[in-house]
Amino acid sequence: MKILALDFDGVIVDSVLDSLFVSRNAYLRFYGPGKKKYFGAELFTFENWEETKKQYQKEIKYYRTLRPYIRGATDYGLIQKLMEENKSIKNQEEFDNYRKTVKFDFEAYEKEFYKERERLQNINYRAWFNLEPPYPKAIEGIKKLLEEGIKIVIATSNRRKAIAKSFTPEYFGFTIKPEDILDKRFGENKSEQMKHIVKSYNIKFEKIYFVDDQVNHLIQTKTLGVKVFLAGWSYATDIQKEEARKQNIPIIEREEDFYPIVEDSLSEKIEEQV
Repeated sequence: MKILALDFDGVIVDSVLDSLFVSRNAYLRFYGPGKKKYFGAELFTFENWEETKKQYQKEIKYYRTLRPYIRGATDYGLIQKLMEENKSIKNQEEFDNYRKTVKFDFEAYEKEFYKERERLQNINYRAWFNLEPPYPKAIEGIKKLLEEGIKIVIATSNRRKAIAKSFTPEYFGFTIKPEDILDKRFGENKSEQMKHIVKSYNIKFEKIYFVDDQVNHLIQTKTLGVKVFLAGWSYATDIQKEEARKQNIPIIEREEDFYPIVEDSLSEKIEEQV
């Protein structure tokens, strides 16, 4: 048996606006309204969201430039802090150094982040789901692979509770069971999640094919023997793609290429040639 492991954010869905919506509200609740330089001092709501997007196009564009450096929920709070401080970040190293030196209660913010996301989902799950639209060709490819009998496991830094409902016919149009969604409880370090897959599904690392948009996650897991691919259709920067090339990590540049490349890699014909 072979397993296709997929990251969630940046591979299956574009969660930029969801993360902005949730992280900004969590930041305001965490620090209080006060005077905020970006997005004002009001909470985002489903009712005011369309007008908010029009009003703050420049700020949203800036937020998108910072999104590629995210590794976990606590980092969303750092982006909010960076925006408040009007600091620019040019690469992953600068972001990581800022993370190491900044005074920030990561644990408390993370709790507030997931509390806010759950609150929004309870208000209107469909409205929340619409904040993170799926990549249509990726979804189409996943459907085909499931129909072909490929075992798919989700390896995410998100929470299973937050996203499991999306993996149903009502939302994505297919089913992946909750037990096949490995979330941050199994390790925000994707290597730990790969180890769990090996143990739980009784396979070797070499039988796992992993797609993620964060090149650092792929570098970690590649050393285990996992076959890795960088999702190039979402948040990966040119610098991150160059790093992938240096590490001999294949890049799937377009979501349209997701299915054919993965399907070929999973096929016995390709395996025999390797």
